[in-house]
Amino acid sequence: MKIPEKTQKLLNEQFYNELYAAHVYFAISACLKHSPYQGMSKWMQLQAKEEMEHAMKIYGYLIERGAKFAVDSVKKPEKSDFSSPLEAFKTAYEHEQLVSAQIERIYETANGEKDWVSADFISWFMKEQVEEEKNTYAFVRALEYAGEDKVLIMDIDKWAGNRSE
Repeated sequence: MKIPEKTQKLLNEQFYNELYAAHVYFAISACLKHSPYQGMSKWMQLQAKEEMEHAMKIYGYLIERGAKFAVDSVKKPEKSDFSSPLEAFKTAYEHEQLVSAQIERIYETANGEKDWVSADFISWFMKEQVEEEKNTYAFVRALEYAGEDKVLIMDIDKWAGNRSE
């Protein structure tokens, strides 16, 4: 059973979208690494690793289903410098919303092509996106609340740094 053409194309694109997401998180992590916010830098670096794992999950699925793997490049993140942790987490949250839309498009396409197996496969990513958006938005809310209060921001940094692999 082959993956229909449109779904296969979108899955290949999503492989690179996930690598791009990792690239975005690495850019944020690197920027924060040169700041007092080492916990947030660690959080972003772990998130980058998770995004690469998502790409590998898609790669494995394409290969398992006998689909053609389309070789392409990963685009450069639009930003690599962030003026504050809040700006960094807003960027991450907005990016997760974009990824959610990309995943939903694959799900809709797979269903439209009656590729129930791919729809089932991509449903895991849809559930994962709920968590991704929730987590990044939690930091946005906390940082908005903290405002310019350095003590609160450092507490948020500690919270971020407690993330484990």
